[in-house]
Amino acid sequence: MTGSAPTLVLLHGLGATSQVWDPLIETTAWTGRVLAPDLRGHGSERWTDTYSFGAMASDVAELLGRDEPYVVLGHSMGGGVGAALATGLFGHPPETLGTIGVKIVWSDEELARLPDIAAKPSRFFDDREGASDWFLKLSGLFGVVAWDSPITERGVISTPEGWRASQDPRTVLVGTGAPSFPEMFEGLLAPVFMSLGEHDPLVSPTDHKGMPTGVPHVFNGLGHNAMVEDPATVWAWFRGVASLG
Repeated sequence: MTGSAPTLVLLHGLGATSQVWDPLIETTAWTGRVLAPDLRGHGSERWTDTYSFGAMASDVAELLGRDEPYVVLGHSMGGGVGAALATGLFGHPPETLGTIGVKIVWSDEELARLPDIAAKPSRFFDDREGASDWFLKLSGLFGVVAWDSPITERGVISTPEGWRASQDPRTVLVGTGAPSFPEMFEGLLAPVFMSLGEHDPLVSPTDHKGMPTGVPHVFNGLGHNAMVEDPATVWAWFRGVASLG
């Protein structure tokens, strides 16, 4: 890598924080700039009245220089945020967009449940362990990392009422009102490469049949949080498709 390397922008999924990228960042030994923000309503970031892919993309764009070249790797929800950046509506688009584990297909039943989930108050726990386990379930990391892993650090917070996950429950509405994923990924201003873990319970290769991005890459033996489970394999794939050397 040289000083001319593009900025590496890493966008986490729903319920998680940017710390899910720590294993991959360590693996890359990236010599350029790495930008891995907590997205609004998650981790150390503020809670707001509304959430959308566009609003989150706008937040990320504010962290980039006017002409700063960058590539995006987004996980799950972060892939939707990356797609919003690749529309060019929030500033110059990335040079490449890679995604991991974006849930393409949503049933009517799943969509109907989202307002009820969003309306539920945060759950409080007597100790950090209980809140961390809940955070791991919300982010799909339960059984992948331990409750006291550094990855859980910003995923929970201590309050006078007890420990809770730092995620705003209303963030589940992030995709409400957005186009379908085939429409969202149509005509983007950056080449897009999608991927998923072989054992991801949220998405399968067949879900991509209507996607303009073609057949996704499948990480054999991995699940939803492939970049945590095997960061070296995920980085090798993205480095290749993004031609990062």
